[in-house]
Amino acid sequence: MTETKETVRYVGPVMRKGDIGEAVLDAIREDNADGDVQVEEHASYLRIKVRGRCLIRLETVREMAGRDVTWSEVEADMPAFEGFIRTATETMTFVSET
Repeated sequence: MTETKETVRYVGPVMRKGDIGEAVLDAIREDNADGDVQVEEHASYLRIKVRGRCLIRLETVREMAGRDVTWSEVEADMPAFEGFIRTATETMTFVSET
């Protein structure tokens, strides 16, 4: 099936508000500069959405946080996500299809 603009859904993490959540949001904006990045801000969390594919590079998260950050810290502040997740040593990618 060929994806059309109407069938491609938004994907990405739901992050608790705080230093890690803000660093992830900033990293997503940086790593997906050519994408349609949207944020729903709620009282205690951020729902970060990118159309079709959302890339997070650990190095970018570290740069945005101004300190060493591990995937464990990111995952601890990510209670949910939308899409299918693919993890690697230095990247985390959410996609709309497997």
